[in-house]
Amino acid sequence: MRWTAGAVRIARDVLRRMAQVELLDRVYVIAAGTFVSALPVLLLLTGALGSSRRSESVFAGQLIDRLGLGGPAADAVRTLLPASRLRLYVVGLGISLFGLYSLTRRVARAYSAIWQIPDLPRSRWWRAGVWLLVELAAIVSVAVARDLARESTPVARVALFVLALIIWYAAELAGQRLITDGRVPWRALHLAAGLTAAGRLGVAIWAAVYLGTSMTRQAELYGPIGVVFALFTSLFASIAATLVATLIAATVTARSTD
Repeated sequence: MRWTAGAVRIARDVLRRMAQVELLDRVYVIAAGTFVSALPVLLLLTGALGSSRRSESVFAGQLIDRLGLGGPAADAVRTLLPASRLRLYVVGLGISLFGLYSLTRRVARAYSAIWQIPDLPRSRWWRAGVWLLVELAAIVSVAVARDLARESTPVARVALFVLALIIWYAAELAGQRLITDGRVPWRALHLAAGLTAAGRLGVAIWAAVYLGTSMTRQAELYGPIGVVFALFTSLFASIAATLVATLIAATVTARSTD
């Protein structure tokens, strides 16, 4: 009973803190900023890397193969990420890069609000930029491990699964240490990294089971816009899992020090 009462108090504190920092609003803004900033860069890279097949780009092919898409869903992805020659629009690229820069500042403020620490000073905004590079490296590394697991033995799959968890954990630990300017104790960061790794695993399982079906249904109803809806939902879920896990860690560690 005592354990149950403690869990209820923690849950109540987490919900109260979510309302205080307007967490869901922050998740939506960060997800929207990520999507709007990353999509033009992705289109640019699509042109730069050429096509895996004559009718689709490298990224479109990867997305179709990974989610097992076919029919209208595959056609919608090819339309959204077409195979094309490299075309560099300086103004558009500049706006996208500024969007990424602005995004890192919003993320830094979100972590500061969650951990209840001062915002990063202007002289240390570079930490948010390094955080973004760490996150991108983790995403690419986990994607490579996931692709290797598809054609591996069961034992190798388990090893790659554990490796993906370690990558998520290490990236979150290092990234949050950077973006919080070293003002959060390591004990709290370790808890946040562990909860975040578990949350991202849950989102990955959800995406593997549900995302392909959702994208197919949305594409049948709305075409390429439906693919955008499904991708944004997945992105929103991943960011929500990360920030909610961090807020839980911040709430638990704050209670333990009271």
